[in-house]
Amino acid sequence: MAQFDVIIVGARVAGASLAIRLGQMGKHVLVLDKASFPSDTLSTHQLSHIQYLDVLGVRESVEQLGLREINRMRTYIGRNFTDGERGTSTVIPGRAVFDSLLMEKAVSYETVTFRQGAQVRRLLYEGKTVTGVETVDKKGNLTDYQAGLVVGADGRNSTVAREAGARMYDYEPAERPVFYGYYEGMTALPDPTVEIFLDEGRIGFVFPMQEGVDCLGLEIHSSEFKKFAKNPQEEFEEVFRRLYGMDERLKGATLIGKVVGTPGVPNFFREPYGDGWALIGDAAHSKDPSTGLGMNDAIWQSLLLAEVIQRIEEGASFDEEMEGFHKERDEALKPSYDMTLDYIRTLRGWRDEELEAFRKWASNPLLVKNQVPVLTEMFPQG
Repeated sequence: MAQFDVIIVGARVAGASLAIRLGQMGKHVLVLDKASFPSDTLSTHQLSHIQYLDVLGVRESVEQLGLREINRMRTYIGRNFTDGERGTSTVIPGRAVFDSLLMEKAVSYETVTFRQGAQVRRLLYEGKTVTGVETVDKKGNLTDYQAGLVVGADGRNSTVAREAGARMYDYEPAERPVFYGYYEGMTALPDPTVEIFLDEGRIGFVFPMQEGVDCLGLEIHSSEFKKFAKNPQEEFEEVFRRLYGMDERLKGATLIGKVVGTPGVPNFFREPYGDGWALIGDAAHSKDPSTGLGMNDAIWQSLLLAEVIQRIEEGASFDEEMEGFHKERDEALKPSYDMTLDYIRTLRGWRDEELEAFRKWASNPLLVKNQVPVLTEMFPQG
């Protein structure tokens, strides 16, 4: 059986990012994924903290994709909107390309090995400690691999989490179905802008990608899922064209591929470690994609775990370091988790008086001038 320092199950953003960092440290790493690459995965693609690209050493490769750098955000309520600069820049890469790009960087380190089409069947144990994995390839061949640590980066339905018995907590069921598609030729705003539409209890998104290509997304009511699933493109475009300005902007636009969707994304935390194993990414923490934080959270967890692994190798206590990892993760991610749940639970439409209040805010500079001092007290700096 092959011996590695770390086995990473899952080669998407979380797993690939961890593999890169461990490769930079000279660790012997095996990355396993049941899929073949390049391949797509459900995602809204937003990478808000593009400084992570520098840490991972892939900024130049991402820039060569021709993605538009986005520095503005616009929020619509009914027929009114506010528009302003984002706090940070973002880019919107397609996941099939971005995930492959990350893994190409990972395997550029000679100590990183990647096995595609290798599905983990079960964990291997010595006593109560995880020591490796058993895999099966597409021909049915079984192979065992051993490592000092097995990391599950294998998504919400994580095999590693299930096999290890990782406890789930703060669970909330999926609230909203999500559909999205890539469109070419849509009329763009003058500056690349992430657009959010809050309309009749639904949430619409426009994410600029390469020049002339946009990712359009919709979060809808759960009661609408079956209708959308039967005719996804027709239903999707009908709703999107009712959003402010979109009927005109979608004239001449064509769908690339298909509109795809899911009944919704469950919300939870899992215990992220045990004897010989750890969890990162959606395997460890999942939340509704409406706030666009999944990719950033995944990379952040990977960078944090890489630091912990290094300290353990240098002699620090596994239990103490992993307990600290667990605590720091929850303290960092719980506020945005609660914010996301609050955001998606606003299922009702806007009342007339609320729409009128937003219209006045969006169109009246004197009202803005009087209210900004109050808002600075609500949102302190630092």
